[in-house]
Amino acid sequence: HLSTLLKETDYYLKVMSQVRSSISVPYLTALSGTAFYRETFAMLLISPYRETISVLIDKGQSTGSQNEMTRSDDNEMASNPVYTKKCSETIFLNKALQSFWLGHTKRCNHYSKKILQIELLGSHNRLTIQFYAALNAFRAVKNSNGNGSKCAMVKTLYRSAISALRSAAELSPSTFSNKVYLLEAEMLAFERKHQEAKASYAAAITSSDSVGYVHEHGLACELAAHHYKKIGEVQTAIDFFQQSKLCYIQWGSQMKVESITQQIENIQQHPL
Repeated sequence: HLSTLLKETDYYLKVMSQVRSSISVPYLTALSGTAFYRETFAMLLISPYRETISVLIDKGQSTGSQNEMTRSDDNEMASNPVYTKKCSETIFLNKALQSFWLGHTKRCNHYSKKILQIELLGSHNRLTIQFYAALNAFRAVKNSNGNGSKCAMVKTLYRSAISALRSAAELSPSTFSNKVYLLEAEMLAFERKHQEAKASYAAAITSSDSVGYVHEHGLACELAAHHYKKIGEVQTAIDFFQQSKLCYIQWGSQMKVESITQQIENIQQHPL
């Protein structure tokens, strides 16, 4: 649950603040390579994740951090090239995720490109961003009514993502199979292969539910709802939106609950 994750993150940030208040950055940098430095360095990168959690809960309206790090030493730490590279990866990843869940397609594409250009990007982060970048590309095509350049982009991102995720699913099916099914469903819907798309959405929903990924379960239901709405099966779309809403309630994302509620109201008021 996001609220529990937020509390845990705030605890680590509090610990981090206490550590940093007693150690100067030059001394910390001088300890580079030690276990102490690596632990402290990792803690310095928690803040962007905290921001993402806050955005997912309520766009930061009541959960925004009141204890952000504001020490003047931050500028000196930021000049460390090792810190800068890792910090950039963390920031771009979180900005891309925030943009995706908020529905900001252009911003998600912008930050996805930035993080995928980073050399030696962690394999898990690469798979994560490839998944969301491809889903975001499908969304961009829908929003632009099939603009040619966006259609080309979605095919490129899809091919790259589906290849990587299928390989990952062979090694860890419980982690990646649902993502493969969902990407396949979006491509089938994109190609107007409606019956095949229905089957893949159903597989993505079942797979996500079976492993307890409630946010991806909700996302699969949400995307399935959009597909059914597009092909005119309004009541089925509403049913999937309702399932999606329940998942987001369980996840603790009031932001997504409000978004889905609005979409349900819109489709009820304007069925076709």
